[in-house]
Amino acid sequence: MAMNQYLDGFDYAAIHAKAKEVIDHPKRLKKSAVDQYLNHFETKCATSKARLAEAKKVLPGGIQHNLANNYPFALDVAKAEGPYLYDVDGNRYIDFLNAAGVTILGNNYPPIRSAVMETLNETGYLTGLLHDNEWKLAQLIMKYFPSVERFRMMGSGTEACIVAIRLARAYTGKKYIVKLKGCYHGWSDQFVYEINAVGTKNAQAVGIPAGCLEYTQAVMVNEIEELERQFIENEKNGGTAAFIMEACGQDSGALPTTREYHRQVRQLCDKYGVLLIYDEVVTAFRIGMTGAQGYFGTRPDLTCFGKIIAGGFPSAGGVGGRAEIMDLLTAGFSYKKNVKVLVGGTLTANPVSCIAGITAIQELERTGAHAKLDRAATEFTHALVDLSNKYDIPAIIYNQQSILHIDLCGLQHITTFSEYDPAVTTDMRAAANDLLHEYAMALAAEGLMVAGACKTYINLQTVDVLDDALKIYEKVFSQYE
Repeated sequence: MAMNQYLDGFDYAAIHAKAKEVIDHPKRLKKSAVDQYLNHFETKCATSKARLAEAKKVLPGGIQHNLANNYPFALDVAKAEGPYLYDVDGNRYIDFLNAAGVTILGNNYPPIRSAVMETLNETGYLTGLLHDNEWKLAQLIMKYFPSVERFRMMGSGTEACIVAIRLARAYTGKKYIVKLKGCYHGWSDQFVYEINAVGTKNAQAVGIPAGCLEYTQAVMVNEIEELERQFIENEKNGGTAAFIMEACGQDSGALPTTREYHRQVRQLCDKYGVLLIYDEVVTAFRIGMTGAQGYFGTRPDLTCFGKIIAGGFPSAGGVGGRAEIMDLLTAGFSYKKNVKVLVGGTLTANPVSCIAGITAIQELERTGAHAKLDRAATEFTHALVDLSNKYDIPAIIYNQQSILHIDLCGLQHITTFSEYDPAVTTDMRAAANDLLHEYAMALAAEGLMVAGACKTYINLQTVDVLDDALKIYEKVFSQYE
């Protein structure tokens, strides 16, 4: 039944077609295997469970990041080193989570750690004033991203996206922001619309006044005619300031963008005077040194960056782009109307995060990391296709450089098919989510930690343990029925 094939990670049509098969013919773990894995967590992860109970007394739900929302309960990780994570019960996991993709060189990477320690000893962790590291990091980013003529560091990808749309409105004098359905651009008020799944609209905008979303709109990925219709409609009511997109598509490429779409979007934005913003929070320095825009051969007006520019070190992110736009962020106070866009951040561009970023980018270059990652990821996903066929499991399997998609349920695609009655898609998504939970639980019990079960990331140091990871996948696949 399965007969899976290795898919081109940017072939939306082939991936979408395969998703239909997976949705309509899902397989799941045997009940005996599910029971076995649940028992594993109860007996082998008891300290994590007890500590979670204590955490719930002071933290809402006991955790503070969605990545930690493991099934059947959150694991308390005591150490991250190289290709591995270690929990408080002494269990070791191959790290395919990579903190949502940002630790591309590996956990607690020695050169970054050494550079940070040296900076702490010589400079300290915060000066509040100009230091060399901040402009040297900007130089490195500009070296690999020609579209970035100026760079302003922020504390996170969410902040970068906030600043980007504020810049777009200030520069163009227009008000509408158009995004792709399902894409995530942080959790600021204006972006909690059509996130995480196509067709959700403002379902997740709890606590956000409706007026905050008045000028946020969403269109379907790769539908260039729909985007143009939206631009034309907006021209009647103040115009479109920017079109923002996760450069590889929703959820690190679960619904991938095509090369042709990127070319058409650039032309359309130029035609209607719309700024093109690439959200490369995940893809910058992961899809190669030049990010997704280097892969697609396009030039956005603004680019949003996340913690990956600091090798995963905290308090990092930023926005870069054309000089005449970015210069609206010139620091200091201005008493002249409309010459400056307000932005702040006491910890922004601190010496420690900046040296971590400088070192990370230099190490990516020195080690030739991307060629190694691409080769290893491609070989690994081919092997996974063979395994899924061996055990007759319908699956969507592909990679976009070192971002891997190993999808056994098609969750992100469910609401994109018009033939499914909207009245039942909620139940369909819930059922698919249950399959994801079981899948991720099984992998974790066997010693492999993944992100959201479908998308996974490898780092430079996991390249050496991919054979071990393949054995784990085979053991899990062998228990499907």
